[in-house]
Amino acid sequence: MSHEYENFRRVNYDTDEDGTMSFVPVCPICGRFVKADDVITTRGGHVTKPNATCKKCGRVEMLFEGYF
Repeated sequence: MSHEYENFRRVNYDTDEDGTMSFVPVCPICGRFVKADDVITTRGGHVTKPNATCKKCGRVEMLFEGYF
């Protein structure tokens, strides 16, 4: 993860198997802030479908930062 998002807010989701997944709520296409979903779908520790909505680009996957 680049330091360019160092002071941005984060969206965290608790998982049963791996702890807490942390995402930067920014569109990977246009760089705008996105509206994160209330719940995400994961399988094997990976997000299985888009987890946010960008007003310009539609459904996208937020930038994954790691587990905490």
